[in-house]
Amino acid sequence: MRRLIPIFLAVAAACHALPVLTVNLTPSALSGLPGDIIQFSGSLTNNTADTVFINSNSFTFAIPAAVDDSPFLNNAPFFLVGFGSSALFEFLDVTIPLAQATGTYDGFFTVQGGLTENTMDPIGDTAFQVTVNSTAPEPGSLLLMAAGLASLIARRRLTTID
Repeated sequence: MRRLIPIFLAVAAACHALPVLTVNLTPSALSGLPGDIIQFSGSLTNNTADTVFINSNSFTFAIPAAVDDSPFLNNAPFFLVGFGSSALFEFLDVTIPLAQATGTYDGFFTVQGGLTENTMDPIGDTAFQVTVNSTAPEPGSLLLMAAGLASLIARRRLTTID
């Protein structure tokens, strides 16, 4: 049994190891109105001593056609040296469709790469969120507008009576 303890400790350490890259979106949750284009930016940090190549990305999002992930590969570094970090750069754009319902939509972004220029392993990921706000006026605004309209009508009637 004593011989198995180092093996169990090694397995436990491997299970709790950091991902190869830490993906930081700044901020990871944004909001907008239908028709808006929202830009997510962030940075990457290499958590290993090895140089890591950044070769691609993938994403899932509740509104897949709304996401343009081309900014990531246009702006991401080709590689990060051991324990290196990137500068802040644009990751993706989300165009909120004009007919999109109000609500909060979740997404997940994965960076792919590895120890060679051709490796496509998932090496880091992060969640992101888009909240679609309503373009309809709030009830208080509607009440204020109705009161203003009523006062204009009342004033006009009083002016025509005199």
